[in-house]
Amino acid sequence: MVKVLIFTKMVDYQHSSTAAAAAWLLQSVNGRGWEGIVTDESAYLEDNSTLEGIDIIILVNNSGQFFDPSSTYLKDHIAQGRAVIGIHAALATFLNGTDASGLTHMQPTTPIIQETFRAHFLNHPVVQEATVTIDHKVADAFSVNLAALPSSFQHTDEFFNFTSNPCDDADVKVLAYVDESTYEGGLMGAKHPLCWHLNAGPKQARIFYCALGHFSHFYNGLGSDVVQKLIDAGLDHCGAACEEGNNNSSVAKNVEVKSDSEGNKRAKLTIETSA
Repeated sequence: MVKVLIFTKMVDYQHSSTAAAAAWLLQSVNGRGWEGIVTDESAYLEDNSTLEGIDIIILVNNSGQFFDPSSTYLKDHIAQGRAVIGIHAALATFLNGTDASGLTHMQPTTPIIQETFRAHFLNHPVVQEATVTIDHKVADAFSVNLAALPSSFQHTDEFFNFTSNPCDDADVKVLAYVDESTYEGGLMGAKHPLCWHLNAGPKQARIFYCALGHFSHFYNGLGSDVVQKLIDAGLDHCGAACEEGNNNSSVAKNVEVKSDSEGNKRAKLTIETSA
């Protein structure tokens, strides 16, 4: 069975959509017959012995220093050929400042996000509508379920600028872009990526990222289903590799982890599905 960690810790900016995103992700994971763990306990990404059976890590709207960057767990996870998925603000972490508006240009305090996803958050303009385009040559090869998406459509969201452009990385394959001529504040140029994937490390771990997804209505069925379709494709892609050769040991849904000097405690997150 594929085992998935849905990691939701937010230290700085708190995305109100995170609970809805986590609830939908858990439903999607369970609907595939997989096992999901939802937590905001940093110990889950700091103790290599705790999560030996995890196949996919999903980072959801995280912020701040959401785990100890000196931990090697994430790197070890990827080195073992296991998948990582990032959703929206997962790349807006480990920043050298805070700004709830998102307008300030910031730089990373550790290379771990850049090394994992080949990009790191720089800033974003105010929420606005823009034209999103799907590269169907890449998207259709990635998932047959994306063939039904229109080649371009209007979408309202936070459109992130990044400290580097993953389009310049030969390992990266981009599924979706935003047209910077259709909104204000884009800094990436003619190829501004929104959703991409790559294989990393000697065992070709599958990495997937979707920059869209700021609002709860993308996850609770009250808005466009484009974000869900893109992330679902990423889940299928990452899960397929696990199902082809999953030899990991099992892990319990409630894993007791040593998080401080006072003793052990169980990780727990209450999820609400309302908008």
